Amino acid sequence: MIFIYGRNSFKVKAVQLSEIGIHTEVPGVVQFEYRQQYAHLYYIPMFPIGSQWCVRKTDNKLYEVNHELLPTLNALPRPKRGWLAFAGPIIAALVFIYFRIFV
Repeated sequence: MIFIYGRNSFKVKAVQLSEIGIHTEVPGVVQFEYRQQYAHLYYIPMFPIGSQWCVRKTDNKLYEVNHELLPTLNALPRPKRGWLAFAGPIIAALVFIYFRIFV
Protein backbone atom coordinates (compact mmCIF):
# COMPACT_ATOMS: atom_id res chain seq x y z
CA MET A 1 0.00 0.00 0.00
CA ILE A 2 1.36 3.38 -0.98
CA PHE A 3 0.94 6.12 1.61
CA ILE A 4 0.97 9.70 0.47
CA TYR A 5 2.00 11.68 3.53
CA GLY A 6 3.91 14.82 4.28
CA ARG A 7 3.53 18.33 5.56
CA ASN A 8 2.08 21.52 4.20
CA SER A 9 0.76 24.84 5.46
CA PHE A 10 -2.17 27.20 5.01
CA LYS A 11 -2.63 30.91 5.69
CA VAL A 12 -4.43 31.75 8.92
CA LYS A 13 -3.93 35.51 8.93
CA ALA A 14 -2.50 38.11 6.55
CA VAL A 15 -1.03 41.40 7.78
CA GLN A 16 -0.24 44.38 5.59
CA LEU A 17 2.89 46.46 6.15
CA SER A 18 0.94 49.45 7.46
CA GLU A 19 -0.65 47.31 10.20
CA ILE A 20 2.71 46.71 11.86
CA GLY A 21 3.93 50.28 11.55
CA ILE A 22 5.92 50.17 8.29
CA HIS A 23 4.62 53.11 6.30
CA THR A 24 7.38 53.23 3.70
CA GLU A 25 7.34 51.17 0.53
CA VAL A 26 9.45 48.02 0.85
CA PRO A 27 10.46 46.70 -2.57
CA GLY A 28 9.17 43.22 -3.30
CA VAL A 29 7.15 42.70 -0.10
CA VAL A 30 3.40 42.19 -0.50
CA GLN A 31 2.29 41.07 2.99
CA PHE A 32 3.16 39.08 6.09
CA GLU A 33 1.31 35.80 6.65
CA TYR A 34 0.78 33.74 9.77
CA ARG A 35 0.81 30.15 8.49
CA GLN A 36 -0.35 26.95 10.19
CA GLN A 37 1.73 23.89 9.33
CA TYR A 38 0.09 20.48 9.39
CA ALA A 39 0.83 16.85 8.68
CA HIS A 40 -1.32 15.19 6.04
CA LEU A 41 -2.19 11.67 4.96
CA TYR A 42 -3.51 11.31 1.41
CA TYR A 43 -3.60 15.14 1.35
CA ILE A 44 -6.13 15.23 4.20
CA PRO A 45 -4.86 17.35 7.13
CA MET A 46 -4.46 15.18 10.24
CA PHE A 47 -2.95 17.39 12.96
CA PRO A 48 -1.04 20.68 13.34
CA ILE A 49 2.73 20.55 13.72
CA GLY A 50 3.60 24.21 14.11
CA SER A 51 3.02 27.77 13.01
CA GLN A 52 5.21 30.59 11.80
CA TRP A 53 5.27 34.06 10.29
CA CYS A 54 6.29 34.30 6.63
CA VAL A 55 6.75 37.08 4.10
CA ARG A 56 4.98 36.87 0.73
CA LYS A 57 6.86 38.75 -1.94
CA THR A 58 5.89 39.88 -5.44
CA ASP A 59 7.16 36.62 -6.97
CA ASN A 60 4.34 34.90 -4.97
CA LYS A 61 6.82 32.84 -2.92
CA LEU A 62 7.07 32.61 0.87
CA TYR A 63 10.22 33.59 2.76
CA GLU A 64 11.28 33.52 6.40
CA VAL A 65 10.77 36.68 8.42
CA ASN A 66 13.81 38.70 9.44
CA HIS A 67 14.62 38.18 13.14
CA GLU A 68 14.41 41.96 13.69
CA LEU A 69 10.71 42.01 12.71
CA LEU A 70 9.72 38.88 14.61
CA PRO A 71 9.08 40.64 17.98
CA THR A 72 6.83 43.18 16.21
CA LEU A 73 4.79 40.43 14.55
CA ASN A 74 4.60 38.34 17.73
CA ALA A 75 3.14 41.37 19.54
CA LEU A 76 0.06 41.21 17.28
CA PRO A 77 -2.93 39.23 18.56
CA ARG A 78 -2.30 35.60 17.70
CA PRO A 79 -4.97 33.91 15.64
CA LYS A 80 -6.31 30.68 17.05
CA ARG A 81 -5.29 27.43 15.47
CA GLY A 82 -7.33 26.66 12.44
CA TRP A 83 -9.74 23.77 12.84
CA LEU A 84 -8.86 22.83 9.28
CA ALA A 85 -5.63 21.27 10.56
CA PHE A 86 -7.78 18.63 12.32
CA ALA A 87 -9.90 17.80 9.23
CA GLY A 88 -8.84 14.14 9.15
CA PRO A 89 -9.91 13.25 12.70
CA ILE A 90 -13.11 15.30 12.30
CA ILE A 91 -14.03 13.43 9.11
CA ALA A 92 -13.22 10.09 10.75
CA ALA A 93 -15.44 10.93 13.75
CA LEU A 94 -18.32 12.01 11.50
CA VAL A 95 -18.08 8.81 9.44
CA PHE A 96 -18.00 6.72 12.63
CA ILE A 97 -21.08 8.50 14.02
CA TYR A 98 -22.91 8.12 10.70
CA PHE A 99 -22.31 4.36 10.56
CA ARG A 100 -23.23 3.90 14.22
CA ILE A 101 -26.58 5.66 13.68
CA PHE A 102 -27.67 4.64 10.18
CA VAL A 103 -26.06 1.28 9.47
